[in-house]
Amino acid sequence: MPLSTASPKLALDLGERPDPVHGIYETMLVRDGSVPNLDLHLERMRASALELYGIEPSDDLPARLIERAAGHSGRLRLTLASDGETHIETGPLGPAPGPGLAPYVLPGGLGPHKWADRRLLEALERDAEGDLPLLIDADCSVLETARTSVLIEERGRLIAPPADGRALPGIGRRALTYDCEPVDLGRLLAADRVILVSALRLIRCALS
Repeated sequence: MPLSTASPKLALDLGERPDPVHGIYETMLVRDGSVPNLDLHLERMRASALELYGIEPSDDLPARLIERAAGHSGRLRLTLASDGETHIETGPLGPAPGPGLAPYVLPGGLGPHKWADRRLLEALERDAEGDLPLLIDADCSVLETARTSVLIEERGRLIAPPADGRALPGIGRRALTYDCEPVDLGRLLAADRVILVSALRLIRCALS
């Protein structure tokens, strides 16, 4: 998975930050009718809903999600609007991320919430022309991609950027054993491998 050698572009030249009024969402893996990390997803959504909107998801939500997942394999998406209304949909996993990484500078990152308003990320994906947008801060700190958490491998050791509020605390990376250390663009380029992980998949790739 090559990293674009072009100078990083400014993300906000291509769109505005997500509008919280559109709500938040979770995308969950469904395997043979079960949702392996359901509690973790609901915990993250509950924390965001309380912080952003002062509300909590309804008590019957876990049962509704389990019922919707029955007999399905792929993904399940739960969207919570700012007024507390929820929407559930299922679908296939979809294709894996593109063949490369394209860096974009987004000062302060997108923060720790999974915004339903993906207009900025979709604009970056269009601009990246098939590559996966890599979000970095103004100091070149690696934050996340448009769809995954980012870790690096150095001599067999996994390293993840600290969960410092600038990026989404990924569900997928909780299954990995890693050290938290600052990772900038130079360190990522020098790594043995880059690991892209989401709730749906894990990809290990060498930059070349």
